[in-house]
Amino acid sequence: MTVVYYFPYFRGRQFDLLALKTVAQQRLLPPNIIPIIEPVRDIPALPKTIAAFMDRHQPLAIIANPTVSDYGLTQQKLHDWSPWKADPALIVGHILSPTLVAEDLMAQPGQQTLLVARQYDELVAAKQTGLLTTPTHLLVPPEARIRQLLDRPTIQLFDHAWFPEHDRTYADLPDALFSDDWVAGTGPYSGYSDYGIGGGHYSEHGYPARAVTIHLTYFHGSQLRIHRFVSDDHVDFKHPKEKFFQAIAKLAAWLPTQDAAVQTPAAQQLASYQATQHFPGLGVIKRLSIIHHLQVMANYFKQNYPI
Repeated sequence: MTVVYYFPYFRGRQFDLLALKTVAQQRLLPPNIIPIIEPVRDIPALPKTIAAFMDRHQPLAIIANPTVSDYGLTQQKLHDWSPWKADPALIVGHILSPTLVAEDLMAQPGQQTLLVARQYDELVAAKQTGLLTTPTHLLVPPEARIRQLLDRPTIQLFDHAWFPEHDRTYADLPDALFSDDWVAGTGPYSGYSDYGIGGGHYSEHGYPARAVTIHLTYFHGSQLRIHRFVSDDHVDFKHPKEKFFQAIAKLAAWLPTQDAAVQTPAAQQLASYQATQHFPGLGVIKRLSIIHHLQVMANYFKQNYPI
């Protein structure tokens, strides 16, 4: 049976890493769901998260040449991931760049490597030099010209997240299709990758939002959908606690009406804040939403793509 992979792509922010660490500790993921971490900050949560995966022999990918933030430019890292570089469960990945050489993608015995390529022109040049035959996994955008260019299995990388512009809010689209990658089967791909509910855009300091929005993904058949619970108040950037309770009241009313697969422990934890009237902070909300998403994906893959 052909293995179908899912590579959820994360920038290594604090609450992304804490979510992944929890997922590893609870052994939620099957072996064909492999998170990718692109480090962005030199923080203790990075090696602790990697250690949580390696201690349990769960596969994880780390980008060795990150291109966002200044992490890649920091020579002396206080919280390095290199002690696990030779671990068979760690997949060392690279982002395709003009300075990348074949030796960077060579795997040690028993290990795998990964290459992320986002531009057609870069792929053309890399193919001419034979660079694309080396990595175990190749992640590329779902473009027809790229599929025609390549004669090897690839992983589709696409950003499914939607962000409202100008004076719009998520309340304009409270429930929507998030991804239907799996509807037509794998097709020319051996798996899929996306940036999850956080999206592919990276901002070093984030940006304020007028409304508090809680994002929960769920499957309807083979379609992955997303439901957004948005605070009624979105006039200004003040009062996040009060806005949170407006949003969580909607989640607490919606969740019991859903299938058991949607009512994950992380989603139930979120809903419990309505009863206790406890505001855990927006970072915790993000962490629980990520854990929920990964649990939903794990359940789907265990049922449809078991290995």
